[in-house]
Amino acid sequence: MRKTSGITLVELLIALGIFATVMALSSQGIVSGLKNQQKQEATAAIQTKLRRVNDVVTQQLRSAVFGGITVTPYESGSNSISFALLGGSGGYPVIPHDSGNNSSFVQSANLQILADVNNVSELGLEGQQALMINANGDAVIFRVGNVQKNGNEYKVRVVHPGCANTIDYTNNTLLFGNLDTVGLRYDANTKILYRTTDTNDEVALAYDIESFNVEYIYEYDDGSTVALDSPILDNNFPVKKGIYDGQVVVLARIKVSISASDPKYNILRSYSNQVELVDTSADNRIRTLRGVTVCD
Repeated sequence: MRKTSGITLVELLIALGIFATVMALSSQGIVSGLKNQQKQEATAAIQTKLRRVNDVVTQQLRSAVFGGITVTPYESGSNSISFALLGGSGGYPVIPHDSGNNSSFVQSANLQILADVNNVSELGLEGQQALMINANGDAVIFRVGNVQKNGNEYKVRVVHPGCANTIDYTNNTLLFGNLDTVGLRYDANTKILYRTTDTNDEVALAYDIESFNVEYIYEYDDGSTVALDSPILDNNFPVKKGIYDGQVVVLARIKVSISASDPKYNILRSYSNQVELVDTSADNRIRTLRGVTVCD
């Protein structure tokens, strides 16, 4: 009968060494695969966040009234931007003052509109911000104090005490109600992008944002462009059409760039988009009145 022999100690140690090597290689592959998967998931999460924030910002900019940039609630610059949004109906026709004197209209703190309503409360103007714009593109934002019927069936008197009409009266001057001024501001210290409106407190729109940059793309007559860190100002208010380097330029687009990172995986991703602004008039000027004076 043949004698059966077992494995020697040396053979056992060799087998264990081979097994340990195989397990180590397998473990390294599994760990590496898990790390890659986690990094991919972190990258996807950052890209999704950037895309979502960028979509919110650009969609609101596309809805800006007449493509106008303002200086309230935040000063518009490289890391912040303000604009106006409409929440009401179409514009109400503004009629000239009875005197027909334009200087009287400019200095007055009231105006008349034509509106087919039974009760002025239907207009939703009282206590709200409103925007008046003339045919030249000059505009002013003010807060309405009170609204009254003015004898004529369709004439309504809109009073905004403490705030002059400011702009010239022209044919086709319109008043838009239920206006809300919106501001976006980036705080590099906290890496938070904030949003605020005239009617709401400042709230965080996005966290862990590495950068938020705004560029104002102005176009020359020949179609060439120049990107500026802030809008061109006239009497401290942004204008769509202005002078840069001795030439006439028109604000054509706003470029918004946002980036976010994940230090754990050494990931940095950026997302940018350009918003074309609406061309509203020959002069294309929109300004706010002393940073939107609140008229109680």
